Amino acid sequence: RLYITDIADPEKIFMMSVDTLFFPILAGVLLAAILAASMSTADSQLLVTASSISEDIFKKYIKKDATDDDMIKIGRFAVIGIALVAMVIAFDPNSSVFGLVSYAWAGLGAAFGPVIIASLFWRRTNKWGAIAGMISGAVTVIGWVQIAKVSSATIFGLYEIIPAFFISSVLIYVVSLATEEPNQEILDEFDDAVAKAIK
Repeated sequence: RLYITDIADPEKIFMMSVDTLFFPILAGVLLAAILAASMSTADSQLLVTASSISEDIFKKYIKKDATDDDMIKIGRFAVIGIALVAMVIAFDPNSSVFGLVSYAWAGLGAAFGPVIIASLFWRRTNKWGAIAGMISGAVTVIGWVQIAKVSSATIFGLYEIIPAFFISSVLIYVVSLATEEPNQEILDEFDDAVAKAIK
């Protein structure tokens, strides 16, 4: 605030600080580093997501006998599609990097956090409980955010991961108890891991 008193876009504060506080050569190097980090992250995420779509969805569920050429084509189309979606989000004046990262971490934490904890500490956890927990956690985060947008205020002032984590945990417990327990081999493996951990 001492050097930059008026800034229209708070997400540019780091770049403006570099430009203000450092001499031109060092500022250029630092700004290039920011750009390089952004590009490396973006291309990695594009490739991982495209690979997941082609391998985990297309080949597994749509065309099990897909050739390498088919996979390459699907991967390329996926990259283009994901990049276009990212561009739309980036050009939205109401979106921010911090908001998107916060949203993403809430979704990941609520979908996978309770499942990982339950799998490590409760031997009765089964696949149906895990699936119910992942779906309910992700859906709760999305629903919580959308309701907050409509009402123009956060519900009870809670970050969306808190209710989503709770709901996911409850459903993991309820669904796991309501369905059959894991087979004996998995239970024995769990018991062996616990025994080794407490030695």
